[in-house]
Amino acid sequence: MNRSVSDSRKYFPVLALLVLLALVSATAVAQTSGFVGTWKLNVEKSKYEPGPPPKEQSRTWDAAGKVDVQGTDASGKPRQYGYTVNLDGKEYPATGEIPNGADTVVSKRVDQNTIESNFTRAGKHVETARFILSEGGKVMTLTAKGVTPSGVHYNTVARMEKQ
Repeated sequence: MNRSVSDSRKYFPVLALLVLLALVSATAVAQTSGFVGTWKLNVEKSKYEPGPPPKEQSRTWDAAGKVDVQGTDASGKPRQYGYTVNLDGKEYPATGEIPNGADTVVSKRVDQNTIESNFTRAGKHVETARFILSEGGKVMTLTAKGVTPSGVHYNTVARMEKQ
């Protein structure tokens, strides 16, 4: 009996680490769970200043916080870019042809239904975006204020509907 107690004590640190990792993973998923899914832009209910808006756009947000954006810009050119929304205050890379030219993003939770992301390009802040879930989680409103690589300031309110 003493041997089995001794053996179980030997494995306790490993088991404790596995439980801790599982809890951390579950917490990361829970942080953005309401945002997970595919969201389609409702162009008619959105506002792009100075404009014009994209012809169409969808965002797929996975449980790990990876956001993949695909669509067609106002001139008919296909666009694809992505970024990771982790709520740990660390920078994560942006990929593809992101309109603001950002290369990194840092995100934080504002409240249960709001996430704020700050995008930077070459270390300089270029956009603050807020993702706000409606009650019931069927609509996400993306408000973004920033500046393009060519120096044009913009203000966007995009209504996205869960698919």
